[in-house]
Amino acid sequence: MESDEEKRRFQRLMLTLPVSYTAFHPESGELHQGEGTLKDFSLSGVYFHSVEPVPLQLGHIVTLTITTPLAPINHLDSACIQAQAEIVRLEGPSPDNCYHGVAVSFLEFPCFRDAANAVNCTN
Repeated sequence: MESDEEKRRFQRLMLTLPVSYTAFHPESGELHQGEGTLKDFSLSGVYFHSVEPVPLQLGHIVTLTITTPLAPINHLDSACIQAQAEIVRLEGPSPDNCYHGVAVSFLEFPCFRDAANAVNCTN
């Protein structure tokens, strides 16, 4: 029997970095923004924790911005990784964990941006 690690296409890196997300709720058209803490990263997606409930559902599309400790691109601000992603798993808090878990799958290859220009990778 294969383990979850053997089934994954890409190796996961266990990282703790700030992450923020922005999404339009498809049914209501409302803009939702939130923050969390990245827990793991791979070339196919990420998993992060949020203290607040994430008001989105499976299949919703989010823009993620992950702040990294990498050298700034323009030497004036911190570098970020940004990508469009689809929510593939949501987890509620448990008795021993008060966080909401969010797993997303990248819809495009993540790109590096400086934090001041991390609004849209296609600019």
